[in-house]
This record gives sequence, structure tokens and C-alpha cells, in this order.
Amino acid sequence: SRGPSGPPARLPTGLAPAVCWERRGPASGWPAAAPDCGCRGLEARGTMPAKDDDDRGPLGFLDRLLDNERDSNMHLGDVRFWKHLEHVNTVHIYRTSSLEYRMMKLMFCEAMFYALFLIVLTSFIVQHRSGSLFESRRQQYDYWAGCTRQSDGSRTCAVDDIKSQGDLLKWIKEDLTPKAFMDKEVYEPIASATSIFRLQKGVAQWSPRLVGDTRTCMLVGAIRIRQLRVQYNVDCEIPEDFKSIHKDCFARFSTGAESKMKWHPEWTPEYIKGHYKWYGANETQQIDMTGFTGIYPGSGFLLDLPMNKSGALMRLKELEDWSWLDVRTRAVIVELNTLNPNVNIFVNTKMLFEFPPTGGVMARQEVTSFRAVQLSLALAATDDGPGTFAMLIATTAMFLMLSLYVGYLMAKNGGRYFTYFWSTVDLIILLLYVILICTYLRIFAATDAEPNLAPEVLGDPEMFFPLGKFTSAFEFSNAILACLSLFAWLKVLKYFTLSRIFMGYVRVVERCIVNLLLFAFLLFLVLFGFAVAMHIGYGSDTNLFSTIWGSLVGVIAAPAGGVNLEAIFEPGDLLGPILIFMYIIVVFLLLLNVLMAICVDTYSVCMYQLNETLNEKKSPNPTLVFLWTYWNALFKVKLVGKEDVEDRGTADEQQIPLIALPEAVQIHYLTEKRRMESIMHTAQVAIKEERRKQLENDLSATTNSMGEEDDEEPTPPLALGFHPTPPEEEDLEHLVVKRVQLQRMLEDHPVLVEICGTDRAVEVMRRFRVDYSGMDPYEAVARLQASVAEKLKELDERGMDLSFDEMEALKTVSSELHTALTESQKEWRGG
Repeated sequence: SRGPSGPPARLPTGLAPAVCWERRGPASGWPAAAPDCGCRGLEARGTMPAKDDDDRGPLGFLDRLLDNERDSNMHLGDVRFWKHLEHVNTVHIYRTSSLEYRMMKLMFCEAMFYALFLIVLTSFIVQHRSGSLFESRRQQYDYWAGCTRQSDGSRTCAVDDIKSQGDLLKWIKEDLTPKAFMDKEVYEPIASATSIFRLQKGVAQWSPRLVGDTRTCMLVGAIRIRQLRVQYNVDCEIPEDFKSIHKDCFARFSTGAESKMKWHPEWTPEYIKGHYKWYGANETQQIDMTGFTGIYPGSGFLLDLPMNKSGALMRLKELEDWSWLDVRTRAVIVELNTLNPNVNIFVNTKMLFEFPPTGGVMARQEVTSFRAVQLSLALAATDDGPGTFAMLIATTAMFLMLSLYVGYLMAKNGGRYFTYFWSTVDLIILLLYVILICTYLRIFAATDAEPNLAPEVLGDPEMFFPLGKFTSAFEFSNAILACLSLFAWLKVLKYFTLSRIFMGYVRVVERCIVNLLLFAFLLFLVLFGFAVAMHIGYGSDTNLFSTIWGSLVGVIAAPAGGVNLEAIFEPGDLLGPILIFMYIIVVFLLLLNVLMAICVDTYSVCMYQLNETLNEKKSPNPTLVFLWTYWNALFKVKLVGKEDVEDRGTADEQQIPLIALPEAVQIHYLTEKRRMESIMHTAQVAIKEERRKQLENDLSATTNSMGEEDDEEPTPPLALGFHPTPPEEEDLEHLVVKRVQLQRMLEDHPVLVEICGTDRAVEVMRRFRVDYSGMDPYEAVARLQASVAEKLKELDERGMDLSFDEMEALKTVSSELHTALTESQKEWRGG
């Protein structure tokens, strides 16, 4: 089986056959790509070489689809349409059954769905994180810390004046305790009440512990004070020369140095010895808290303020007298919870006072606000059904539909789906929302399993309600929600691709982000080096460089301004100017300019490629074409398939011999014909190969079932009827081009329009049509003259008087022209 060794008869110069054949084996008859004739191998069933698609553009695979494949859903949802929208042939969009039209419809529907999705998500975020949360947090922060805001925007707090353990106890007695008893000095416990019904005798009267400047918040549960201590001579060592002066040392707090032993002095009253007992985190129902000098666990030694003011002050005085705080105390944490019934918001307040081994006191406050409905799904459904709960259900439904659509695209595209930048953004959005929902469910499950948050005990003022255990989960969910909103709004850029005005900028963003992420790794290493240098050289307990993380934030934000660099520019310091000079040289003049160069280079390349593509195609915006086609389709109006008589031509103008057309048209026609034949033969080869493998499998299964051994080699494909035939040589004289085929070539190749001088196939046929009846032209003229003479004779016999003056004049002119041409011919030959 051997194909043609060269171009077919009368093939135009420069046109090579589209399929190359070679002999592989003495009698194999297998087709293969010959590297020496320009083919690169046949890829998959029914496909063309990859180079052919590359020459036709990123969407070149559409040109090799058969009609039934174009009308199917084989490539519906292909992300290459999004990646290369500028390469879409808008001519096909006018046909509502085409793949291009259906893909544009899918893309437009996706854009509309995402707009609705973004509205629902943003509404949920606004409903979830309203301004009341921040106002409640600020109010509780200022109230308990004793903060006042000045006219210049600064704030001074009473906790900042605490410099020793004595000052701390004084602040608790004179500031914290009075604020906890604003309305009454004694609050009766409900444990001694004989009935919970209001009409019964002995019922406890409703007396909420209102706190705050305007008495709008209620103190929920007890105020818990917890201290953490260290052991003697653990994680520290005193030099031998100083042991006679100082016998014991007390290290920085750590889990290994934490003290868990009772230490109450002798003769301590029994009723206060419980405050000298260590409790684990499962008993205190508190979580870790990070300070300036360490991380403090939820365990420690407890003090819950009593329900009456005088009793609380008395207890604090007794603990001060019996040295509840001493040199081994490393941290004191005050935790309380309030509820604002006007906005249904809980606020958890934690105040940390650290006593480092170097001396001094460092105060820190953590305030977290959240809605009450965030603690229980059932509470959200009953108390805030039309609000937060409804928005959560609507947002979840939108994400479910988005996940189904993303799954459909992944199934249609396979690994190609992950090559598109916005596909990765889709996966990140879905992953973030799954994490968010899992966090909410974990909070619901934890609060439901917490005994102290049960409805039966929630109103007991002597109980401590461990809302602080859930603050980390709330903060984590807020961080996930912030990232989710960022990526969700970032993805809006994808849909600006549908507008030709913004298409180029979106392409720049897509390519820049990938390049910048790679460059950001190098930039981070350099900035981290400067952060370490700043931390070592200028770190203190009051400035931004006190921690490596703070230094890193400072060097990252320094180009934008707003970073206080006073510590670096102290008089007489040489290191500071050197670091700043190196920072300017390396970061500002080198790395940031490289960053801008990446953006400028990407912008130039993207805009050049886009302009070249648009100038070459000179086609309208695909989105506008789709909208116009869709609008007409709503009214049952088709923009293609209806031709008038002038464009369609007569019955004898529907085909023309190929050799009658210009050479350029012949080349395009034969190229396309060869390409389609190559597709057909490739598909036939693949089908026959599948049949051969199936026959071999059936034969092997039959042989194994009969228990026979077959040592002979398998029958070659030729013996099984596998005879693929190469394309035959065509005789161009017998090739006929249909008007529809010619019209399609004129639409797909603008250069043919310039060659033919028109974009209508019927006009080309009229211009280049030749009579190929096979009769001799001279004989045809003789017959025509005889017919005319016979007609004239017949008219003369009927007695019609005809004048031939005009005919004689024509004979005279003809004779003179013949004489002139003869003389000219003689002169030319003679010269």
C-alpha cells in the first residue's frame, strides 16, 4: 500500500499533499507520518497534525471539525474560547446552531450568573459583618480599658498607667470592679430561688447586670481573673558568684517552666485557698492567648469576682494581703462577656498583663464581637430567618450551582481546565467557601456540646460562659470571608474579556499575575533579609521592629509610606543610614523597576498580539454579534440561511469547474480538500485499528477458554482485512466547485476577495464560467450563421420587406478593420 510520491496531475506549484505515506515492513500496509515530507504525526482519532492547528490560531481545531461534531456538545464549555476569544470567527455566530453561537451563549449566561452570585455573596458579607459589630467592639474596648479619645484622634487608656503588680490590683479594685456594678452593688444568685415562675413566691427578680456608659450592654456570666506562674530555677541559672546574693531565679514563661503547685502561705484562710489551686484548660474553659513575651495557655489559678461589690473588694484585699501575686507571676488575664440586646451582639473581652523577667508590665487587650445567631444554626433560623440565615442559604445555593458548573467544565476540558488562570481562581473560591462552611459547622457543633451554653444555665450570673473558646474560630472565619470576597471580586475581571475595550487589559492581568507571583518569591527573600536586619538593629518593645513579623510588615509597607522610621535616624547612628541606602538601591531602584519592567513588557506583548489578531480578522465584537443574533432569534428571525435570487443565482450557476477559477482559489480549495481527506483517512485507520485489537482480544479469549497453546505469531493486520488506502490522485479537469463551497472560501479568506474582486460567489462564477460542451467553436459559429441565414430566408419568403442598410454598413466597417489589421500584421512581420 503506497501513496502518491508527488503532487497530483496539474496540481498548482508549491502545493504538497496533506498526508504522507511510507512503507513500514514488507507487507504491513500501515500508514505513518514521514518526517521528511513535512508531517509531524497524526495525534488522535480524527485529528490533524498539531502544526496545522498552530498555523490556524489557538482555535484552529474548530476548522477540522465535521458538521455533526460542530453541531454537537463535544467542545461546548472549552476554556480555550475564554482564553482566545479574540480568535473566534464571528461569521459562525450568526448561525444559532453553530458551536460558536452556543459557546458565546454559555459564556454570556455564565457572566449573568456570576453577577447574581456576586450580589448574593456581597449582601451576605454586608449582612454578616455590619457596622454594629465594630461599634460594639470599640465601645467595650474603651469602657473596660478606661480609654478616652482626644480631639486630635489619639487615645489614652488607664491600663497603660499600670507599672507594677500593686498598680494592677489597684486598677482591678478601683476601676474594673466598680464598672461591673453600675446599677446595683448586690446581685442575687438564682441558685437559691425556689421557683422560676414569676407568680410563685420566692422567684428571683429580673435584674440584668447593665454596664457601659449608657447602660446598653449586659454583663453575661462571671468575670474571671486568671494568673500564670513559673517554677523556681527552671529554664534559668544563676552564676556561682551571685548565688550567695540571689538564690532563686525565675525564667520567662513557657509550658516547661509553668508552675502547677499550690503556694499559699501558712495560716492562709480556708475559704481563699481555692484561688491558690492550679486548674487545667478543660476546667478553666479558656484558650491560649498570645502576648509580647510568650504564649499563655488556658490553664492557671482562678478568681471569679463575687456577685456583690463589697464581697469582691474584700476578696481582692485578702488576696493582696496573702500574696496571690508575687515575683513568680508572669501573666494575669481578665476575661468577661457582654451582650448588647439592641443589636443582638456578644462581645468577648480579654485583657492580658504580662510581667516579664526583665521587669515592668506590658498590657494587651483582645476584643472580639460576633452576632448571637452565629452560635447556633437553629437560633439563626428562628430569630433572624429573613436576614443572616436566609442570606447564608442563598449564598450556599449559589456556591452549589457554581461548583456544579465548575465540575462540568472540568469534565469537558480535563487537564486543559487547569491551564486557564481564572479556572484556578474558581477552585480557590470554592475551596475557601468549603472551609468557611466547615468552620461555621464546627462552631455550631462546639456551642451545642458546651454545657455552660445550654439554655437552662445561660441566664445564671454566677456561671462563666466560655465564649472566648470560639473567638479564634470567629476570627478565622472572618479571615476566610475576607479572602473569599477578594478572590470573588478579582474574578470580575474575567468577564470584562467580553468587551473589546477591556479585553487587552484583562489579557495583561492574566499574564502579569503569573509572572509576578514568580518574581514575588525573590522579592520576599530580599525583604525578609532587611526585616531581620531591622529587627536586630532597632527592635524594641515600643516600635514596629520589636518582632520579625512587624519588621517584615514595615519593610513591605515602607514604599507606600506611613512607617515610622524615627528609631533608625537617631543622631550619631551609622547603621541606620547604611540600611536605608541599601534598601533604596536594592528595593526601589532595582527590584521595583524590574517589577515595572515585567508589567511593561507583558503589556507591550499582549497589546501587540491582540492588535495583530484584530487587524487580521477585521471582525466585529463577538459579544455584540451574539447579542444581535440572540435578539433576532427571540423573534424567530434567522440572520443566515436566507439568500435572495441575486445572491443565489440561477440553477446553472451553482457549480463551476475548478480549472476555470484563478490559481489562488484552486490552491485553497485543494488544500482544504486534502485536509478533509486526511481527517477521513486518519479516522478510518483508527477505526480499523480498534477493530483489529478487538478481534485479537476475542481470538485470545477464545484460545484461552479452549486451553490451547498457540506459539505462532499473530496474524498481521493485512490478513485480517486491514487495507487502508491512501488518497487517490485527482484529475483537476473533472473537479467541480459548488457555489456554497466557493462562498465559504471567500468568507474565510479575505485575500481571495481581493483576488476575485468581489465577495459574492455567484459573481465569481459568472466571470470565470466557460462552456465545456466539447463542440468545436468554429463549427458552432458555422451552425449559428446557417441558422441565421435560414431564418432570414424564411422571413423573405413570407413577403417581409427588410432593409439591410445597417448590415451593409457593418460589412464596410468589418472590411476596413480587416484591411487595417492585415497591413499592421505585414508591417510587424517585415520589421
